[in-house]
Amino acid sequence: MHWLYLFRHGETDFNREQRFQGHIDVPLNDEGRRQAAALVRPLRRIGLECILSSDLLRARETAEIVARGLEIPIFQTPGLREAHLGNAQGLTVEEIEANFGRELVEKWRSPYLSDADVSYPGGESGRQVLERVLASMENFLGSTEYQHVGVATHGGVIRRVVRALLADHSAFIPIPNGIVYPLERGREGPRLKLLNSSPLRRP
Repeated sequence: MHWLYLFRHGETDFNREQRFQGHIDVPLNDEGRRQAAALVRPLRRIGLECILSSDLLRARETAEIVARGLEIPIFQTPGLREAHLGNAQGLTVEEIEANFGRELVEKWRSPYLSDADVSYPGGESGRQVLERVLASMENFLGSTEYQHVGVATHGGVIRRVVRALLADHSAFIPIPNGIVYPLERGREGPRLKLLNSSPLRRP
């Protein structure tokens, strides 16, 4: 049995500006570092043993702050990166709507599985993101003895995973910086289960 705790990285200046980051490697700002430090207490209570992190700086910095506080190891993988957003990377929401239309933005954020193949020009689809993220987590769990694993990743990644696990795919999923969602992987195989549709912690 494994328990995973997906947590979103702390705030960056791009987040504050409502600018799409994708694979652009943006560091945390001071508020983001504070949010990361605030994760230490709740993650200590659940007995976190290690962290599997996206290799992008904002997730990696968050993981490092938590790991130092808990004195646990970090493992990195590009498989947990945020979606590659193609030509939308680095643009604000307003700029994206002006360039690609509001309909595409709404479809990208859509909770419906019928919109899972939508992507920005030159970018990944939501389905591709979900497949690589689930594969990365499964590969790690299959090669480790750790049972309580933190997963330092991104808002878009968490949204895709949680929506795929919810029975009601239209449910609202809050994903502010620093949020944590607990998942369970049973002994029967690589089937993940959302332990609660509400997050473990709200900042």
